[in-house]
Amino acid sequence: MTKKSLKRRNTILREAEKLFIEEGFEKATVKEIAERAGVAKGTFYYYFDTKEDIINALLEKRYNHTEKKAQHILESDKYSPLEKLEKVILRLIFTRQGNFKVYEFFKIDENAKFMKKRNKEFWNKFIPVFTEIVKEGVEAGVFATEYPEELTEILFMGIDGFLHRHYAKFSTKEMYQAKFCAVEELLTKALNLTDQRVDLSLMKPDN
Repeated sequence: MTKKSLKRRNTILREAEKLFIEEGFEKATVKEIAERAGVAKGTFYYYFDTKEDIINALLEKRYNHTEKKAQHILESDKYSPLEKLEKVILRLIFTRQGNFKVYEFFKIDENAKFMKKRNKEFWNKFIPVFTEIVKEGVEAGVFATEYPEELTEILFMGIDGFLHRHYAKFSTKEMYQAKFCAVEELLTKALNLTDQRVDLSLMKPDN
């Protein structure tokens, strides 16, 4: 895809998202999206087959951006395994905040097909990152588990499901506190931390 073509695709994505939020996914039409983006209706179909493809593209764009941030944290020599774990979790949680409008206005929770795709995409991208961090922590003697891959998968999928169930309430710092404390306690105990504990109180990931 050329630079010009990529820019046009991103314009369609941006304008479609705005329109979905303003009018709702069901009411918004391809014609309106094309008009907002300043392209012909046929041009829309050159890039996307359906409106549903817009949702997939928006989520993929967000996940790709977050994956780069998570990989940067994983590969950094500045942080201990525990700090890496905390920072990646915070990065994913703050990305979830940004995704709230996507989930809410596009009714992804009510669509089993989208949720299945969302979970596969999300888990495939980020479970390997968490697994590497846990393995690094085990090697460093910070974490203790004989089953780092299995434990990481259970923790990641469980915490993701738990937070996803409650994401609509996450609009203030106070609303995060109880949920975060539970996640901190779970991770601290599951990873057998003795002299330290998982701390998500900073509430803000690095840029």
